[in-house]
Formats: sequence, C-alpha cells, structure tokens
Amino acid sequence: MEQVLKMIEGGQVVPGMDKLKSILEEHPDAAWALAIRGRLLLDLREYESLAENADRFIRLQPANPLALTQRAAARVFSGDMPGATEAFLEALNESGREVDSFLMDVALIVAMGLAQSEIILSARLYAMLAASSQGYQNEDAEGFLSQIDSSPQVNHLLKNVPELMERPADADWGERFDEAVSLLRNNKVLLAQDKFESLRRSAAGQPAVLSGLFHCAIWRGDLEKQTEIALLLSQVESMDLELRWRYRAISALLKPVGSIAVDTRTVRIEFENAEQAELALIASDRTQQLSAEQLANLQIPEGEVRPRSAFFVSDRPMDEKSADADPAEAPVSLTLLAVFGKQTDRSAQAIAFDVTEDRVADLQQLLTDTIPDGTVVLDDPQPVPMFFVIDERPIRLTQPTSMAQLTRFNRQFAASHDGKRACQLPLPMLGGKSLAEVADDGSVQFERASVVRAIEGYERIVSLDQALEDVYQISKIDPMPPLEMTSETMSNLSPADFFRIKPDDLDPKMLYILAARSRSAGAMKACNRFASKLVDKTKDAEASDDLDPRMTMEAFMMWMMATPDPEESVKIGDQAIAFAKSRELSFASVLLAKVELTLGMADQEGFRNSIMELEKHYGNDPAVMARVQQLLMQLGIIRPDGSLRAAGGGAAGGGAAASPTEFTPAAPPEQRGGGVWTPDQPNAPDASAGQGGGKLWVPGMD
Repeated sequence: MEQVLKMIEGGQVVPGMDKLKSILEEHPDAAWALAIRGRLLLDLREYESLAENADRFIRLQPANPLALTQRAAARVFSGDMPGATEAFLEALNESGREVDSFLMDVALIVAMGLAQSEIILSARLYAMLAASSQGYQNEDAEGFLSQIDSSPQVNHLLKNVPELMERPADADWGERFDEAVSLLRNNKVLLAQDKFESLRRSAAGQPAVLSGLFHCAIWRGDLEKQTEIALLLSQVESMDLELRWRYRAISALLKPVGSIAVDTRTVRIEFENAEQAELALIASDRTQQLSAEQLANLQIPEGEVRPRSAFFVSDRPMDEKSADADPAEAPVSLTLLAVFGKQTDRSAQAIAFDVTEDRVADLQQLLTDTIPDGTVVLDDPQPVPMFFVIDERPIRLTQPTSMAQLTRFNRQFAASHDGKRACQLPLPMLGGKSLAEVADDGSVQFERASVVRAIEGYERIVSLDQALEDVYQISKIDPMPPLEMTSETMSNLSPADFFRIKPDDLDPKMLYILAARSRSAGAMKACNRFASKLVDKTKDAEASDDLDPRMTMEAFMMWMMATPDPEESVKIGDQAIAFAKSRELSFASVLLAKVELTLGMADQEGFRNSIMELEKHYGNDPAVMARVQQLLMQLGIIRPDGSLRAAGGGAAGGGAAASPTEFTPAAPPEQRGGGVWTPDQPNAPDASAGQGGGKLWVPGMD
C-alpha cells in the first residue's frame, strides 16, 4: 500500500492504477486497494469504472462506509439521485465518530447533483454538511453553498432549512421522539426516519413529528415527500398562522407544477409567402422589428435555423406618443415573434415562444388580423414556475443616451409592472384564477396569503420600489408585521425575514451582522438598508473599543455593492473614499469597484480617474496592482502580457451586449451587466447600437 501511495503522491497516477489492478488480480479481497482505486477513478472521471469498483467493494464489505460512498458518487453521475442519497446516508449510518474526508468530498458531489435536479433544500443541506464538518477544509463546499444562498433565482424561503419543531413537554411519546431527534442530529437519518414514521402512526398530525419527517425527506432528497410533508404542516391548525403560510409557500415552491406554475404555449402561424407576412407585421402598430444587429445577436439553439426577421409584440397599439412615454406607461412586450422562411420539412411560419396562457388569445387574434391567410397552431401548454414570467419587458421606441439612463428606465418600468403582473397570473393553487380575481374570495384567503408569502421571498419583487406594495394592494393581503430583533430572533432568522426588519433602532453591531448576513443570502435590498443605516449612524462618530472605523468602511462597501443604480453606487464610493482618507484606511477595494462600475456606464472620465487614483495611492502595492491587472484582463481590456487589446476587442467571454429594445429588464445588483466601453475605443458606445460586449461584473454579483 505504501508503494502505491508514494506513486500517487508523486503524480504517477497511471502506473499507480496499473499497480492496483495487479494487486487486485492477485488479492481480490484487498479492500484497501478498492478504496484507493475508487478515489482515483472519481478524480479521473471514470464513472462507469467507479460504479463497477463500488459494486465489487460492497460485495466484499457490504457495510464499509467508503464502499457505500463510492456507490453514492457513481449514482450521482448516472443521474440516480434517490439512489445516491440512500447510499450516502447508509455510509453515514455505518460511520463511527470519525468520518473519512472522502465522505465529505462526495457530500459536495451529491449537493451539486441535487442542485442540478432543482432539489434546493437538500442540495443546501449536503453542502452545509461538507462545509461545516470539523477538521475538513473545503473551499469548494463553502463556495457552492454561497452560490446557492446568494442566487437571486432561488427563493429566500428555500435558502434556509426550517428549524426542527419541539415536542409538547408532556407528550407520552416524548422519549421516542427525543431518540429520533438524537439520531437525526447525529446524521443517522435512515434510523431516525424509521422512528419518526412509527411516531406518525401513533401521534398522527403532531407538527413536531411531521417536522422530523420533513427533515428526513430533505436528507433523502425526496422532493415528493418534502412537498407532501410541507403541505401537511401547513394544514395543522394548532400551529401559528404565519408558520402555516410559510410551509404552504414552501410546498408550492418545492413543486410549482400544480400550485404556482403558469401554463405557457408556443404559438405558430403558418403562411405561404414569408415576405408578405413580414410586410404585414412591419405595418402593424402592435409590432416593432428587431434591427439587423439585434437579429444577429439572438441566441439560437445549436442546430436550429436562424429566423429571417423577428418582432416584439406590444400589448397595445404604439404611436408617436409611445416614444415619449414614462417608464410606467411604456408598451409591454408580450413575446418575441420570429419569422422563418419555407423549409424542406415545414412551411413558412412565424413562431412566438413561451406565451403565457392569459395572453394567448390576444396574440392569436392579432396574428389572425395581421396575416389573414395564415393558420394559427397552438402547441400543448407547458407549465413553468410563475417567477420565470413575472418580469415584464418594455418596448422602447426612443433609445436611451447612456447605460445609466437605460438602467434607470428599466428599473422604473419593472417597479411599476412586475408586482401587478404577479397578480395577473392564473395559478392552480387559486383554482386557475389570479390573485386579482380572488382578492375578495374568502374561501381561498389562506391560499392567497400563501402565494403572497412566496412572492415576498422573491428578491426581484422585494428589491423594486412599489412592486411589493402593488402585490399587497391588489391581493388584499396585509404585509407581515415588522420583526423585532432579539438574540432569539437573530439566531433563528431566515433570509425570507430580512425585509421585515426595521433598522432604525438597531445598534451598529447588530446592523453590521444583519448587513453581512443579508448580503451573503442575496437579500440585497435588505443589505442596502442595513448598511446605509450603519454608515449613517457611525460615519461621524469617534473611534472607540465598540466602534471600529473599519466596520464603517465595510458598511460603505456593502452599501455600494447593494445599490442597484450604478451612478448612485459611484457616489457612495466617493463618500467611502473620503471617509477612508479621513481615518487613514485603505480604499483600494472601493477604487477597484469604481473601475468596473464606470466601465459598465461607459464613463471614460470616471474610469481614467479611478485608474489614476489606484496608481497614485497603490502603485507600489504589488497585491493591489496585481488585482488591477487581473481585473482589466477579465474585462478584456488588456492581454495577459499587459499590452492593450486591439480596438473593438470587447470584454472577455464575448457575447453581445443586449440592445435596449431587447428583453433587458434592469437587473438587481448581483446580476448587473451590460455593454463595456474600453479605453482603446475613441468614444463611448451608443446604448442602442447593440455592439459586441460581455457580461460585466459589478459589486454584488459575487
């Protein structure tokens, strides 16, 4: 064994594998060789061989944790997530007090597989297991966990595993419950599940027992069971009403189809003459044709034919007044309509993709009126989660003059439309009706409130001024009451609760903790409020043991990163620099953030000033200048050797910058991006030109 380990440590993996093969041929029961070989096969991504090795290992030693862990890894790569979690939990059951690091490596692999299968609570639990295990250092696990927690696509209600509920103190089944909880907390999940199932039969409807089963279902990666138990918990009338709403919302989020999914259709109209159809669409006051540049930048699935033209379809007739409309009054794009010429296997046609069911009839009528000789065909409906179709997209007839103006327009448009749109969508959970339609229906008040609780967990809605207020007003559901902060509420705080906390009466330390936690959870609106209030309370205070100016400086950075308007972010950065200079603190990170922000806004002067300030104050700091070079390389401005790229090189990563008339809603801070001006270009890009550019990182995206 020592000889094999030396070969592997010396980088001689292939000879080491050959040596293991010969050892196993001579000694088929050499379990240590199978253990080492399994790890190597995983590193080499030989997944079929890994599965064979695991099966052989298990036949030899059925209860060996390493053998079971190899099987779990192999099943992840074969797409068998239920089998993967079962094998992994068996490995934990068979492990003693000391758990091999290989189990934690595979825990992260299982977490990634679960995330890919959109089993978010389970993915987070396995990532936490790897990231928090004592004596196990894995930056990948922490990074993956941070990726889930900070993702704006993951609802805040799914970024936290609900606490295990306590049993009644006088329950006659209390001792059995405590045994099950002890097993669960020691990761003996399979044994704990058996006990909870037994308790469920003798203590039916007890929320504490159901809570235990919910945790077991999360460990098992059993999405159906998670959905079922969460729904049962929401129906326990003895529980607090707010908690029941939350569990009903979680149940809907875990499995949107049949609860908060919206039917969408692909709508086609077939015709004989593509040119005549295009002329008819161009003449319509309900369509806007994409420019040649915009058409070229459309992302088309590999192997698909590129359309000959494409149009945005408006929700209303457009005229000259529409060009000067405020963002709140701008026309809304119902869909993108792509026109295809006649092909060998199909006639000429125009296709509108992913049209929500409530808009199909309007689009169908428009297409029939515009192309009378065409035949409309509707594909079968496909359900998608409601949060995928909430974001409305404006049609801009007058193009903005700057990226900053574009961002403001998009956010103002989204703030006035997205909350209303959320209340217009027909949902199965509401009997196929929308929040607006059932606002006065008392028979579905519980479901109505549960939908609103799910919407409150969507950072996009929370981050937009007025959007959440529109939801409350239209649905006639009151907002959750403000949350008073105590040591108990702080320890049990869920990411979905951050927006309920009022920062005014909190002390600086509490504000700092909340700002940091909300930022790591992707709750950028809450982070903005906490960080700005912390700055306001401490920027003019004298330094003391309880008040370190570095905390204020970090608050400036968090405030800057959590501000959606890039111009406002730059102004906050200027305040941060002034504060840092007055306290003799480093402000290199602020300048680096300003470099990226000014590039995103095509602000040539701001970019140059930031670079000059970095050179002036940190030109002799190798670490800072290395970060500057790395940043400029990432943005595609310079080559690895430090030389300037040729004009028009664009940002690293390629891709076209979205034109303002495309589907480009103002993104939250963690998603901001846009066209990138580079110093080698003589002029800032026209925001409407649709020129090449890449996704630009700005503070808050990490």
